[in-house]
Amino acid sequence: MSWNDCLFWYAQEEGGVYFGRDKEENEGVLLLEDPKGPILICTKVTSSSQYGTYRDVCAGVRVELERPYTLRIKRESALRGGMNTVLDGLERGARMLGRKADLTPDYGAPEIAGERGIHTNEPEFTRWVLQSRELRALLEAWPDYQLRVDPMGPQGPDHLVEARVALERGLNLFDDLDRYGRSLDLEAEKTAYRASRFSEQLNALVGLAKAARDGVTAWPMPMQQP
Repeated sequence: MSWNDCLFWYAQEEGGVYFGRDKEENEGVLLLEDPKGPILICTKVTSSSQYGTYRDVCAGVRVELERPYTLRIKRESALRGGMNTVLDGLERGARMLGRKADLTPDYGAPEIAGERGIHTNEPEFTRWVLQSRELRALLEAWPDYQLRVDPMGPQGPDHLVEARVALERGLNLFDDLDRYGRSLDLEAEKTAYRASRFSEQLNALVGLAKAARDGVTAWPMPMQQP
């Protein structure tokens, strides 16, 4: 079953305004209403080659912040994991010598930082953002999910908070064929959708975007050093 098909059935169950075509596969968009602002669900191309096109599923919300803020929380590569092991060893050595080293900052969330790469332009503010228990719980429960916060333009307070996951890895696009290879009829397709984990997984992605939105707006940004 294509992304468009799954998103269509999700909209029938969860509500929202769906934009898409029956014969397209990965271009569908869903706009959800929320008391704190609309939530946009869509796919974005991350890479393309002769072997295929790869996409992320994105759930995005808007926020206003006092100044430009960036945050990346993503899956850690094997190379990055090896580097962190080396840096951890250096930090332990520095502590044994009575010196302070902060080579692998955990931003007050060691259970997240130990498994993820966290990059930000405001480490102190990010420590406050990651005090959100809901945000940390979702990041821990869904290790394939990533988070981005970026300014929406060259100036102004508007930012995009976006939860992302690879379409090919992070969501269960249910099969629309029966055991004989025949296309399911409408009722069977509805049943297959309800039996899949698509709704649960997409709800978690939306929940992550909302938790991050709440996390970055729960505290005033700290004053910058002159």
